[in-house]
Amino acid sequence: MNRTRNLLHGPASFSFAFLVAALAFGQGVATDGPAALRVCADPDNLPFSDREQQGFENKIAALVAADLGVTVSYFWWPHRRGFLRNTLRARECDVLMGVPQDMDAFITTRPYYRSAYQFVTRVDRDLDISSLDDPRLRELKIGVNMIGYEYNNSPAARALGARGVVGLIGFPTFYNEENRPSGIIDAVAEGNVDVAIVWGPLAGYFAKQQDVPLALAPLPDVDVRTRTPFAFGFAVGVRKSEKALLARIQEALDRKRGEIERVLGEYGVPLAASERAMQPDGGQAAGTKTEAAPGTDGGSRIAEAPPDKLLASTDEYQGWKWFHVYCFRCHGIDALGSDLAPNLRNSVSSEGLVTHDVFLQTVREGRPEKGMQSWKELLDDSQIEQLYLYVKARSDGHLAPGRPHRAQASIK
Repeated sequence: MNRTRNLLHGPASFSFAFLVAALAFGQGVATDGPAALRVCADPDNLPFSDREQQGFENKIAALVAADLGVTVSYFWWPHRRGFLRNTLRARECDVLMGVPQDMDAFITTRPYYRSAYQFVTRVDRDLDISSLDDPRLRELKIGVNMIGYEYNNSPAARALGARGVVGLIGFPTFYNEENRPSGIIDAVAEGNVDVAIVWGPLAGYFAKQQDVPLALAPLPDVDVRTRTPFAFGFAVGVRKSEKALLARIQEALDRKRGEIERVLGEYGVPLAASERAMQPDGGQAAGTKTEAAPGTDGGSRIAEAPPDKLLASTDEYQGWKWFHVYCFRCHGIDALGSDLAPNLRNSVSSEGLVTHDVFLQTVREGRPEKGMQSWKELLDDSQIEQLYLYVKARSDGHLAPGRPHRAQASIK
């Protein structure tokens, strides 16, 4: 069956369907102690969900259910127009994972992750694209997803068009068995496009599966020129009548935050800067206006810009490149770990157990008993040192998640 499906173009793989649907929900009876966490999800929508429950939303739902002492049961329905009408509104389930925060159609938890659109390039091209205003974009082939058959519905294309950048190659927002969501990432890896602008979870997940290392760099939360948002928070949604269930799910999410972050890391999800709303104590969300701080002269001044948490020294940046050539497939994007190898950020941090000398020795000689090869034939000591400096910077928080950029002056 060649069934056309909706691929992410808005904030999430199925949020386009949420955002275009204008549905009113019926009222239900809140259940304080459900026998199962009844979830509606798409059966073919990796990395988010699938029938084998191998998506990261499946894994997070399982964590929540285990914390609540119940099992997960699924009602499967593809994420396309009519999804809400046929799932939550029809009472086939009680819970939707990964919905845009604060949607009016239902009530939501605080976001349990926040991501952003990403520039995706090949590491060996060394393009280092991190801004929509980069003049090189006028000369490059740029891959974007599109809604329908015109570019003017694409947030990325709209922001680029406002800058006179028109060298765009469109990839389907709607997909079927022949046109898969990985196609736009495959095009970067194969050199058919120079740079792609892709929703973060898709970019991170499919980049990990390529044979050539790819680099990700986040777009801004909001494009200043067009006011187009590129970063979004995602939450759990339930019917408006089920406040007690929502409260229990929120408590479970809070207790499982560390495990949720590990799942996101395993799937390569690049996380955007946290909002206060994501924390258990709530608070003002990022993206709202910042009040000017009072000046010493009785006037006002603009609050100082935060430090650039993606600014790397020359050695740290080179270490990042070595990491993406040799290490990220096992140790994950941003060194967060995966099913194959541990989270290096925990191990190499100031509080971790892996010292500088242990790190260098392990990379040189490998750990054959753990399946890790020796890298001394591919990396010399100075290159391993750069790799260590990069991982250490990530571990200690000097470098935030995302693609770093180089400092102008060399570090001797």
